[in-house]
Amino acid sequence: MRRIRWFLLCIALGAAAIASYALPDAFASLEHALDDWRLRAAVQHHPESRLVIVDIDERSLNEQGAWPWPRATMSQLLRTLIDDYGVAGVAIDVVFPEARPDDALLAAQIGRPQITTAIVYDLEQRPLQPLRQALPPGMPFDATAGAPRPHGQPVVANHAGLASQTAGHITPLFDSDGVVRRIYPLICADEPSSGRPQCHASLVLAAFAGLMDGPRMYTQAGNGLFAPPWELVLQDEAGGTLATLPLMRDGALAIPYRHTKADWVSISAVDILQRKPDPELLRGVMVLLGGTALGLSDVISTPQGGLAAGIEPHAEILSAVLDNEFFAVPQYGRWIDILLLLPFAALLAWVLERYRQPAQRAVALPLWLALTWGAGGFAGFALLRQARLLVPLSPLFLFPPLALLLVSSAEIYRAGRERAGVFSLLTAYLPRQVAQRLTETDPGGERISSNVDAARRNITVLFADINGFAALCENLAPETVASFTQRVFTEMAEAVVAHRGTIDKFIGDAVMAFWNAPDDDAGHASHALAAAQEIQRRIEALAPCCATLGIPPVGIGIGIETGE
Repeated sequence: MRRIRWFLLCIALGAAAIASYALPDAFASLEHALDDWRLRAAVQHHPESRLVIVDIDERSLNEQGAWPWPRATMSQLLRTLIDDYGVAGVAIDVVFPEARPDDALLAAQIGRPQITTAIVYDLEQRPLQPLRQALPPGMPFDATAGAPRPHGQPVVANHAGLASQTAGHITPLFDSDGVVRRIYPLICADEPSSGRPQCHASLVLAAFAGLMDGPRMYTQAGNGLFAPPWELVLQDEAGGTLATLPLMRDGALAIPYRHTKADWVSISAVDILQRKPDPELLRGVMVLLGGTALGLSDVISTPQGGLAAGIEPHAEILSAVLDNEFFAVPQYGRWIDILLLLPFAALLAWVLERYRQPAQRAVALPLWLALTWGAGGFAGFALLRQARLLVPLSPLFLFPPLALLLVSSAEIYRAGRERAGVFSLLTAYLPRQVAQRLTETDPGGERISSNVDAARRNITVLFADINGFAALCENLAPETVASFTQRVFTEMAEAVVAHRGTIDKFIGDAVMAFWNAPDDDAGHASHALAAAQEIQRRIEALAPCCATLGIPPVGIGIGIETGE
């Protein structure tokens, strides 16, 4: 049974590890819920002052008018940020796809090197109207053979009159529950003219790279148990590494949600227009210009719960780039889960071996379940907090109940087989109804019934024993006596059962049986007599068997009595 337990525990480990991978749709909700819990638990208060969010909020719309604002207003906002406050750069999470009056004023600001504009890609390759204007050049990118390179079709960007020197995409990835947990750091599209792919980094990566001379990107395969499948490396002109982004197998980046809403420096756009903030707050920082007002329709759901501005994931990525600190999904994450669960599988095997009583297991198994769940959750949380690793949590959650289910099923099967074996042994000597009554359990199912059922009945009793059995045993080997006795008892028991009798006991070389109990038998006396006659015939027919064993033919003495 010990080997069977370990075999079943290995099956449970394997099934838990591949369940969410093999059936992603079935376990998506569980995986997302566990991941979100872990991210929320790992968030710490971490004020971020190296970047500032300029928010086109409801107050800005109330004071400056409905969106879209006049081009002159947007031009003044950008000019104030760059010239008056001296920001390092502005990443605009807003698209201006249509020509409007005073476009020239806005174009003069958008064309400055500090500005990075936005592009929206369609990742589903739907038959949408492609952009007619040329896009700003993408970042130089070298793809390793076999590395993922997400493709899309650019569908929304600034119109040709508002071209910028640098642009990045703002295309989020929505999971099945509508929450934004990932983003492609790079999306490529084939140029209509050359047919060669042109790749645009995400908005903040492009804005950050725009601050450097000669930036470039390349992919490389992850190396090691804890490494991601792929890595996207951002380098400067001298070849120095600025940031290394861990990528999933499909080329997506897990957005490193590390901050609370209170950590961000967020300034209303109308305050910038009115020059209210302290200049030292903005000098030399990167500004992310976006909107939370309902009129801009740029509100998303994040793992931190509730609604958030569409600019927040970009702010998290930029902050992680500045720290070169991301959350990595290990390429062998499920093997890490198995290694974490092996000690708990061994503990379960020990518990099952050590505690065999039902009452003991009723306490030990739930405690093991709670311990394994708690330790698995703590391990997933600690790996994220200390090593920035996002190991899959669903195997840690699925293994304990799956292991208990398989092991309990095996225990029930074994108990059923043992009970069937006992029942089969009893039916070799007793009527089936008597064997069933003897193997019945109490209503609680914990032990064989020991209820006393006493009554007076008129029954017929039969005793049958082997003549001269003591003298016979003195001259025979014990093995021969045992074989002969087994054969004689079998013949006598079959004769009794064939005539509706009940075996009461075997006494040495004798058998005691009775009729009209426990079941009613109106012809109990005649049935007992018929059984006695059949016993005699069966024993006489054993003469060849006796000769084979070197035993002289034996006789049987039988006594029958009827009474109360």
